[in-house]
Amino acid sequence: MSSQDNEIDNDDDGFFNLELSAKESCNQRTAVRYITSDISIWLGIINLFCIKKKLEAKLLDISSKGLAVECQRDIGLRKKISVIIKFKDNKKFVIPAIIVHKKNNVYGIKFNKYNNELGDYLLSSQDDFIFK
Repeated sequence: MSSQDNEIDNDDDGFFNLELSAKESCNQRTAVRYITSDISIWLGIINLFCIKKKLEAKLLDISSKGLAVECQRDIGLRKKISVIIKFKDNKKFVIPAIIVHKKNNVYGIKFNKYNNELGDYLLSSQDDFIFK
């Protein structure tokens, strides 16, 4: 075995001995999240009397599985909602979802099912997003 082969073997050992912090190792995300500033978000809330409220929210990141938003109004954990997503070209998606994470005014929202149409549209229409 040449010395170059030994160097490659040694490099591989370092790669596979990667240690993750507790926060990194519990990341369960399976979809790429995008950060963009030109998408408008509203959350449709149905209350006890079947009255639907539309709450404006600030988009933090988005994927085909869900999104993270900041909203000044209080929304309960596990609350079923509709997410209204409007792009700058007026393309609109209305997606049933549920609140799965809540910390202060930041909410993690999971779509009821994968939305491949949204994921494809994100890739084709955006030119200023950042991958997260």
